[in-house]
Amino acid sequence: MANGQNLFNFSDFLESQPRALYQSFVTDPNNMMPSSMKRYYQNQFQNIQDEYLGTLARQMRQGNLPTQTFQNYLTDVFKPSPQWKPSMGERGRARFSGYERFRRESPYARASYGTGPFAQNIFAPSTRWITY
Repeated sequence: MANGQNLFNFSDFLESQPRALYQSFVTDPNNMMPSSMKRYYQNQFQNIQDEYLGTLARQMRQGNLPTQTFQNYLTDVFKPSPQWKPSMGERGRARFSGYERFRRESPYARASYGTGPFAQNIFAPSTRWITY
């Protein structure tokens, strides 16, 4: 029982360190995220934390006591999506519910994370010459 109590105390510590808790979800090898999506989520901590705080505030405005922890909220963001069926190229990857957040980004915005039709422009920008 002492180990269970220590784990409970450590869980409380992680709630007080939301960035560490968030990084544990982003770097979890079970997520099987492509590297471009991982780079995207490494930059989304503040947005996701703000959404979590908004959820708590909404519960309080409705007269309810907020009970959801940040860890539970992140579990919902990074849980595998039940309706996803892998295509031939995505075999073995479990798409998670946060995938749609990444897909809603414009192709130009996704290019900064190394994906999308504009991704080549990062390493090989288009060349335009003015000739006289």
